[in-house]
Amino acid sequence: MSPGARRREVLSVVERDWRGARECSLTLNAMAVPVTHLIKGSLSRDVRAMIRPYPLIRLVSAPRMVFRVWLWWAVVRRTVLGRVRWVLLDQERTLRELAWWCRLWRVTPVLIQDTARGYTLAVQGRPVSLGDLVEGRP
Repeated sequence: MSPGARRREVLSVVERDWRGARECSLTLNAMAVPVTHLIKGSLSRDVRAMIRPYPLIRLVSAPRMVFRVWLWWAVVRRTVLGRVRWVLLDQERTLRELAWWCRLWRVTPVLIQDTARGYTLAVQGRPVSLGDLVEGRP
C-alpha cells in the first residue's frame, strides 16, 4: 500500500456474543485487514485487560443508551471517507436498519452467526466465504 493510500477496514458491529466476530477478526488480522469492533455496552478496564491486543484489531465500546448514535456515526463517517470494506453485523434487525445506507454507498452488509464450529457469514441471505469477501466477491 502506498504511503498516501487510505486503508480500508471492516466495521464489526457487536450487539450480542462476539465470539464469532472475534474469530473472524483474528483471521482478517492475519490477512492484514484492519477491523474495528463497535461493541454495544461498556467494557470495563478489567475486561479490556483480559483481551489480547492485535495490531489491526480495534475495540470501541459504546454505552447502550447511545449505541445507535455511535453506530450511525461510525458507519456514516467510515463510508463517506471511503474507509470501510464491509460491515459485519450480528443482528438481523440492525442489518435491515443499515441496508439502505449500504446500498447507497455500495458497502456490503454481512451477517455473522455463531455456530458450534465457529461462525458463518451471509450476504443477502446467501452463505459467503471470508475469502470471497476479502477478494471483493460477495
